[in-house]
Amino acid sequence: MPLKKWPAVLSFSVISVLPAAVYASDPANLPLPPRGFDSRDANIPHGKVDVSVSYPTRNYGMRKVTVYTPPGYSTNQKYPVVYLHHGIGGNEVSWIGQGSNEGNADNIMDYLYSKQMAKPMIVVMPSGKMDGADDFARFANFGDVLLKDLIPWVEKTYSAATDADSRAISGLSMGGGQTFNFGFPNTDVFHYIGPYSAAPNTQQPSQTIKDVAAVKNNVKLIFISCGSADNLIGNSKNYHDFLDQNNIDHIYQIEANEGHTKTVWNRSFYNFAQRIFLDEGTTSGGGAGGADGAGGAGGADGAGGAGETAGNGGSAGDGSGNGGSAGDGSGNGGSAGDGSGSGAGAGDGSGDGGGVTGGGAVTTGGSAAAGGQVSSSASGGTDQGTPVEEDSGCSVSVPGSDPGTPWRLGLHLAALGAVLFRARARRNRG
Repeated sequence: MPLKKWPAVLSFSVISVLPAAVYASDPANLPLPPRGFDSRDANIPHGKVDVSVSYPTRNYGMRKVTVYTPPGYSTNQKYPVVYLHHGIGGNEVSWIGQGSNEGNADNIMDYLYSKQMAKPMIVVMPSGKMDGADDFARFANFGDVLLKDLIPWVEKTYSAATDADSRAISGLSMGGGQTFNFGFPNTDVFHYIGPYSAAPNTQQPSQTIKDVAAVKNNVKLIFISCGSADNLIGNSKNYHDFLDQNNIDHIYQIEANEGHTKTVWNRSFYNFAQRIFLDEGTTSGGGAGGADGAGGAGGADGAGGAGETAGNGGSAGDGSGNGGSAGDGSGNGGSAGDGSGSGAGAGDGSGDGGGVTGGGAVTTGGSAAAGGQVSSSASGGTDQGTPVEEDSGCSVSVPGSDPGTPWRLGLHLAALGAVLFRARARRNRG
């Protein structure tokens, strides 16, 4: 989707640039989200939630689905869609509302948009079980409905893009199992796959991944998460191990000391939603900074993420990545990576302007900062502590609001660099 068609609030702002598909032999250790990320905030714009809408199916009559559309939703543009599934005891409203026992997708999306951390998208939350002899059968029978009834209805009813690059599948528990079971056999339909705390309905990787090459070529992000204390973690680790053995890029996020809980699912959707539907060149950068932490280190070909509160902006990776954006409050601007990347954004508040380590152009802003560190892998922010309230610093934007400013060129160069990097990595892995 061209940036010029995004809502005005996002038109000239930096979307957090985060790691997407990266080889993951170890857990990602992504930082904790900031406090309030999943709560309803009356001071920010809210998307529209169509609750329990009915849609027709070929074999099960009318069924229910809840649909979230982003602030500024317009039929003048096409939006990517994430299909978000509930757990065994849930339904189409289990992912919405402050009182939900499974998740708060609407609040999370509102928060991400308020921080310019996600691309505008439609979130579709269906009742994901049909008729059947038992729960496993009822959840399995939804696969045909999803592909042949719900997706066509969504793309007819809403202003939804209709290509696989614009579709993601995700879900928790039994919905996490559905994500594995429906996502991997249909990589021509979904290019982003995000299962959380997958339940025993999860099929074996050898059953769902019949064509390793197709997964490598088609899927842009695999995000697997689970709590470390969840007794169902074996279902997630089984896929993590299989993907590792086959050199398939993915993120494996383990939430420390958490069980089969809403906390894990909200954190997982927060991390997944900000990494999907980004341009290829902007999905291999460093992780977002934690609360009060430094910005994430830059990945190869990517940009460093912005630090929260008084954190520092992340430094950019090698290749053609952009410099990281400055942290909120008094953070420092990140430095640009080697190659043809652009300089970092100006420091917010009393922060310094971005410096250049090699090849990037210095942007306007504060005084030039010293060259930042360069990382060869995408890692999260340094602070793993308890989240704290964010300061009320200004949002960070690219210096200058003219759509012709050089940062747009930097994004295109980053896209080219990432494509070349991924192609080289695949050749090296054979």
